[in-house]
Amino acid sequence: MFKNYILTAYRNSLKNKLYAGINILGLAIGIICCLFIVLYVQHERSYDQFHQKKDRIFKVYRTSDRDGIGEIGPVSAPYAEALANDFPEEVEAAVRVMPRQGLITYGEKAFTGDNISFVGRDFLKVFTFPLVQGDPATALNEPSSVVLTEEMAKKYFGDQDPIGQTLEYENEYPLVVTGVLAPIPETSHIKFDFLTSVHRFEQEEWFSGWWNNNMMTYVLLAEGAEEKAVEAQFPAFMEKYMGDDFERLGLRLGLTLKPMTDVYFANDTEFDVWVEHGNQSMIYIFLAIALFILLIACINFMNLATARAARRSAEVGVRKTLGASRSDLIYQFFGESFLTTFVAVLLTIVLISVLLPAFNQFAEVNLTLPTNVGFPLLLLGVVVGVGLLAGSYPALFLSAFVPVKALKGGLKVGRKGESMRKGLVIFQFVISIVLIIAVMVVNQQMRYVQDQRLGFDKEQVILLEVDNDEIYNQQQSFKDQLRQNTRITNVSVMSGEPGGFHDMYAFNVESKEEEVVMSTVFTDADYVATLGLTMIAGRNFSPQFSTDTLETIILNETAVRELEWSPEGALGKEIVNPFSDSIPRRVVGVVKDYHFASLHHEIDPLAIMMGDDSRMIAIKTTAGNMAPVIDLVSDTWSSIVSQHPFSFTFLDESYDQLYRAEQKQGQIFTLFAGIAIFVACLGLFGLVTFVAEQRIKEIGVRKVLGASVLQLVHLLTNDFATLVVIALVIASPIAYYIMQQWHRYAYCEYSIGKSGSKKPSRCPEK
Repeated sequence: MFKNYILTAYRNSLKNKLYAGINILGLAIGIICCLFIVLYVQHERSYDQFHQKKDRIFKVYRTSDRDGIGEIGPVSAPYAEALANDFPEEVEAAVRVMPRQGLITYGEKAFTGDNISFVGRDFLKVFTFPLVQGDPATALNEPSSVVLTEEMAKKYFGDQDPIGQTLEYENEYPLVVTGVLAPIPETSHIKFDFLTSVHRFEQEEWFSGWWNNNMMTYVLLAEGAEEKAVEAQFPAFMEKYMGDDFERLGLRLGLTLKPMTDVYFANDTEFDVWVEHGNQSMIYIFLAIALFILLIACINFMNLATARAARRSAEVGVRKTLGASRSDLIYQFFGESFLTTFVAVLLTIVLISVLLPAFNQFAEVNLTLPTNVGFPLLLLGVVVGVGLLAGSYPALFLSAFVPVKALKGGLKVGRKGESMRKGLVIFQFVISIVLIIAVMVVNQQMRYVQDQRLGFDKEQVILLEVDNDEIYNQQQSFKDQLRQNTRITNVSVMSGEPGGFHDMYAFNVESKEEEVVMSTVFTDADYVATLGLTMIAGRNFSPQFSTDTLETIILNETAVRELEWSPEGALGKEIVNPFSDSIPRRVVGVVKDYHFASLHHEIDPLAIMMGDDSRMIAIKTTAGNMAPVIDLVSDTWSSIVSQHPFSFTFLDESYDQLYRAEQKQGQIFTLFAGIAIFVACLGLFGLVTFVAEQRIKEIGVRKVLGASVLQLVHLLTNDFATLVVIALVIASPIAYYIMQQWHRYAYCEYSIGKSGSKKPSRCPEK
């Protein structure tokens, strides 16, 4: 019997090649897209799942009682030791992680840009990063120990055995290789090339400071310890160590724990720049698209099957007359559905193997097909699930035909069947139109980000990192030499470039009872000119005023507005930064707001001060061929810096990199949304083709009577056009609501470029 069902299904497919092809192609595309999306989502959700103790590892974040400050990723060195000492029963281990880049040398080889993390001794005991050489229990015991990846071992030592070899960091710290790491999983939110001991800095003054923001801390809770129970004790913990500072400064900090497996999707944290982050809302969107594509493909199958119902009425009548029960016919039609789905899955297996490398390159990921038994079971589940979904309505509908009417040829599909098919078409196009609108909004948002007036000039600006003492100590000489070239218009040294890290400080302001939290940049007198900022009140810093270096400050419009001053009224007011020097600084200028941080957030209050905290050098050049200018800068660098290789970035590229992940996700979204629309149109094409075949005699008569091609096209498409219009009316408010929610989650409640009163910079709870 089963063989007969399959044989009948095969013959029907050969007899109706076009419709069988549309069904198979639609289902294959739907299944391929689903598999790609499932693999991508699985990749995103697998971050940090490889750690054996992942359920007990938590990242420590600081919190503040100040509006506008969310959970803060970096903490200072004393937290780890204090947590381990004060919670001996709850905290099994506390580990510091201080990521850095710098010069690493071995003999004549010298490289910069490799990621070196200074970590606690227990790092390899807490996290699961296996060694291919060395003992994880002792590899980081000594301050001079270093563990490196296989890639770095090959880079520095070639075919030599790396164990026991000595590297140097910044020509100052010897590093003895004690272990070699297996490749770091791509799905780790912590990335590094080298691990060495942070304990070498224990005697440094900064290591004992509680207000630094120079490292991360992770805790491994003991078996049975409750995260909430530990957090409940944090207020007393903070009061014990920082209570006097809180009292003096008028602010309070707190601590919170975040499960390690949640860190990757924690986009609402502040300054968490040392870890990789993903976008969980896009995960849900991709899963929804996968479901929609498969659903649309199944609807195509249902529509084409029911549309051809009249043609199969005689077959149903003969089978029922010969004794076939309704259940036999249901099995037959389900058999056809399963056969179509099975062929689609076979086609999928072939295509996905061919297309996966291209998708990996497009999505910038490294997805692989699972090799375990689960993958064949997944495909079998797809055959059964899609076969049941696609074949359910046609099987029930066709098997219900009355034999007499079917054999007489008078069978009509009827209003119920017609309404069902129209309803499915409308549903298909509601989904398609929602996706079309979503694609338009996402692409418009990305264009807006790219074209938005930022308030500063990011073009033709070269960025150099102040990553060594030589350039730090001779930065003025470096600037003076560069200025001698006419292609270089300005050079500025700063603590943070637009789009980069900016410190936050609480300032004491006259006439204000509470401190005002502001982002801060320490720079020189050339900052405003180099970035092309606009002064709207007062003046810029000037070398002509010797007091500018310590006694003046420039604010942005948002800071002035939050302080309830006018730009002109702010001039002459005094502000004190108790964390740095406690010297009253007089406001000498106000700059027009510019996006010194990501466009995801409103522009925060910003304080610009002259100060010796050089981290970046920005070089403004004239337009034209950049190669000679880069050569000039490189030669000037080499004349001052002996070993650190010259490396640079462009400010526009660095700033645009803030949106790279979103742009890529937007492209992926557009791709799959376009495929969903294509599959829907494929089904509509099949229906229109079938209608044309059904009305071929009518079309011939109308042409004989003088009907034009345009009139005939209108005749055949009028009903479907009406359905599309109905779908548009239904889809528009749905798309509006969905995209409002997407914008709210993706951009932390803010409309890009929105001005007005300050609000907390937090993303809503998901």
